[in-house]
Order: sequence, then C-alpha cells, then structure tokens
Amino acid sequence: MVLPPSPRSVGVARWLITEWCAPWVAAEEVPEDTVEAALLLASEVVTNAVVHGDGMVQLHVHRVDGSALRVEVSDDGGGMPLIGAQRADAESGRGMAMVELLSSRWGTDLAVGPTGKTVWFELATA
Repeated sequence: MVLPPSPRSVGVARWLITEWCAPWVAAEEVPEDTVEAALLLASEVVTNAVVHGDGMVQLHVHRVDGSALRVEVSDDGGGMPLIGAQRADAESGRGMAMVELLSSRWGTDLAVGPTGKTVWFELATA
C-alpha cells in the first residue's frame, strides 16, 4: 500500500495492518498480542518515514515461513534510522529503540538508486 507523507498515514497504516492480520488472528496463526506489537512498532517506523523520509511511504505486511510477521516501510529518503542515547527529558527519539527491544529482528535495506530505504521488523508468531 502506498501512503502519502502525512501524519494521517500513521493511523491509516495501523488500520491496514489490523485488517490484513485479522484473518490470521481469526485462524489463530498470529497471536493478537503480536498484532498489537506490530501496530505500535509500525506507528514508530511510519512516523519516521513521514517526518524524516522523503516522498510517498510504502507499507507491506506479510508472514515469514509461518513463524514471523514482517512489516516493511519504505520511503525515498536517504537518512538511516538511528538508535541513540536519549536524554531522560527528550520528547521524541525512542521509536527505533522500541523496535530494537520488541522485535525479533529488524533492519534497513537500501534502495538500488541513489536514495531510498526500507526499514523492516519481524515479530515471532510462535
């Protein structure tokens, strides 16, 4: 799904993930708490794409070998996500630290062209 670089896209992404995962939850293939974690982390990664990225935001969700839920967020920006030390009173900057803490795996794949990237994370479903 392609989303505009707008703060409203965060809510749309959460809704889409909920809808896409509903059949897997109903079939008990993906636990509901895994979807809740995916919503939280996707909110952070989509927000980063909107605030720090460039161009349209692409969202892709799929299952990996029946053992994980994978969320991918792409944009045309050249910046890379960072996990850095934050001041205790900072009001932002903890999103990727949450991705690091809560996901089974995560990473960034660079685009073939001069700019662009995909930030992805996986959550174990077993």
